[in-house]
Amino acid sequence: QHWQAGYAPAGWDVLTRHLRGVGYPDTFIEAAGLARRSRQGTLTDTFRDRAMLPIRSADGTIVAFIGRAHQHAAPRVPKYLNSPRTGLYDKSEVLFGLWEGRGALAKGARPVIVEGPFDAIAVTTASHGRYAGVAPCGTALTIRQVAAIDAAAGLRAAGALVAFDPDQAGHRAAVKAYHLLSPLTERAETVIFPAGQDPAQLLHEHGPAALTRMLASRTQPLADLVVDAEVAQWDRWLQHAEGQIHALRAAAPLIAAMPPAHVGRQVARLADRLGLKYETVTEAVTDALTELVASGRASSHRETALPDGDPHDPASAAARSAGQDFPHAAQQAVAQAASTAPHPGQGARAGAEQARLGARRVPR
Repeated sequence: QHWQAGYAPAGWDVLTRHLRGVGYPDTFIEAAGLARRSRQGTLTDTFRDRAMLPIRSADGTIVAFIGRAHQHAAPRVPKYLNSPRTGLYDKSEVLFGLWEGRGALAKGARPVIVEGPFDAIAVTTASHGRYAGVAPCGTALTIRQVAAIDAAAGLRAAGALVAFDPDQAGHRAAVKAYHLLSPLTERAETVIFPAGQDPAQLLHEHGPAALTRMLASRTQPLADLVVDAEVAQWDRWLQHAEGQIHALRAAAPLIAAMPPAHVGRQVARLADRLGLKYETVTEAVTDALTELVASGRASSHRETALPDGDPHDPASAAARSAGQDFPHAAQQAVAQAASTAPHPGQGARAGAEQARLGARRVPR
């Protein structure tokens, strides 16, 4: 009842005939995205033989639906089907589960961004107010969706968990989510699920306590995933010094553009991952930060959380503030990272080593 789950019958025009019977003209049915024109020009139902869930706007209005196919549906049948874009519904602005979790979020529940609606239901249901699951509806996470989460939960204090599937597509989506979330909170983390599992499957197979434990304990900073994903592109060359330096040069600008609180940890992790001196990594990040500040890209990177042209939007204000404060705070963070180097005084030699290796090519 809380989620208002339903079912769309398997017939071609069951809903269309019902809506006509209660007085809706075909133009309204089609404009609402509940039916579409066939090649013959007749209306056929958009959703057929699917478990159905409503998608609500911030004020609770039902603006669209998402339907899941039966587990034994034909291979060509998409697992999920969303309402098309309509005058009421733009999937880039709405998150499934945000309205249903509004009470828990207002009381301090932590938002958990998941891939699918049943994952969102699993997270909210299992955690009894500790977490609230929200899911983009068939699209990558957008800045407007992040702004909606911020308005409901206050991301700076609540933080956010990203719980996407543990595959390459999920990792790419999580990296994008980091760049949207980091201007608004320093507490962006990811949940490490076992391969091939997601929140809905964990709830089904192991129960609510197991899912809640995983959300609480199997986490790592989302920034770790961002840096690891960049370094992973150089894996085949990391046994060579030249490959290590090229990976360093690729990852350093990412670290330089991170919130200051994340910089020291990522410098240490990258040095350990690449087998390079701490000072070498610190110097590369310092150089990257200098270039970012000089070109103005540091501020513009932090302002990516600003939905275009809305000066009163809370996410916009946070992004502008982060952009203004970022260069000075980041410089302090890099300086602090340098001051905690385990072998001070080796920066000049590390820089010379970097320059020497950088002049050589990475083996193919």
